[in-house]
Amino acid sequence: MFAETIAPTHEYRHVPDDQPAYNESTYYNFLCPEAGVVGWVRVAMQANQPAGQASVLVFLPDGETLFTHQRTTDLTADRLAVGDLAFEIVEPHRRQRLRYDGPLSSFSEPKVLASPGEAFRAAPKRAARIRLSVTGHGASFGTNGDHPANILEDTMAIGHYEQFIHVEGDLELDGRRLAVSGGGLRDHSWGPRDWAGPLSYRWIVVAFEDGSAVMTLDVARRDGGRTRRAAVVDGGITSPAELTGQTVEWTADGFCRKAVSEVATPAGPVTLTGTARAPERFVPLRHRRTAADGTELVTRIGYSAYEFVSSDGRRGLGIVEMLDQLVDGRPVGMTGATPPQPQS
Repeated sequence: MFAETIAPTHEYRHVPDDQPAYNESTYYNFLCPEAGVVGWVRVAMQANQPAGQASVLVFLPDGETLFTHQRTTDLTADRLAVGDLAFEIVEPHRRQRLRYDGPLSSFSEPKVLASPGEAFRAAPKRAARIRLSVTGHGASFGTNGDHPANILEDTMAIGHYEQFIHVEGDLELDGRRLAVSGGGLRDHSWGPRDWAGPLSYRWIVVAFEDGSAVMTLDVARRDGGRTRRAAVVDGGITSPAELTGQTVEWTADGFCRKAVSEVATPAGPVTLTGTARAPERFVPLRHRRTAADGTELVTRIGYSAYEFVSSDGRRGLGIVEMLDQLVDGRPVGMTGATPPQPQS
């Protein structure tokens, strides 16, 4: 992840190749200890279809979960924007601005999003206004897609980089303002995207109260191999790390209640333990695709807000993205079942 320098031009939109599944997405998560707010925003565009999606997910400290997912076929070639959500690159790899003006659906039990149409129709709506100023915390790291050996997972993206961030701004809900201040991570990827490609992955981001942060990624590939990556930032210096072990404690219905990661960092080995914040709220997002043989492939991406503690005494907030292929409604990482192959 640290073998390449990511040029400033990669902060902007890329020219797509001719593959129908070509996707470009930009994602920011934010972890704010003082306000107790955890969330993420994402813009994704499939220029060859054309199609675009905007997603906003916010976990509030009292357990309320806010979410929206917007779709469009109207894409502007040079903008990182879809619907009510827009990102502005103020200075490449240094500063960005995020803006959202629109409704957010409110869920006291977000597991109902397993049936999203019904869930959105039934959910009350809150008027939301989000303004976030983002500053890079250390260098961007990843690949620009020019070197095949550096591609993380070729079913998910060709170019893909990440950067730890500081976030300042506010979240306004029905006229009530919450100050947002904390850390997080952003990511930008482009290339063919197939959510059914990997068997599973666990993507963890933790922002500690002392300003340091950790990212780990554990991908289980369909060829039986495993790809693991990790990075840390402290004092504005981003460094590679090694994910040496990871375990997940599952709820009875297949969500991540606890994640424990063993990470070798430049300062020494550390154990990170993340526990779903009370009251537990799990969001099951999904992607469906029909394979060439008619088989339906179902992918679930689960989220929650987590409280983390490290073996060296640090505390912080985190977010865990748990992608699993589903077999008979159960995640493969929990059951070990073999899902159908994702034929084109």
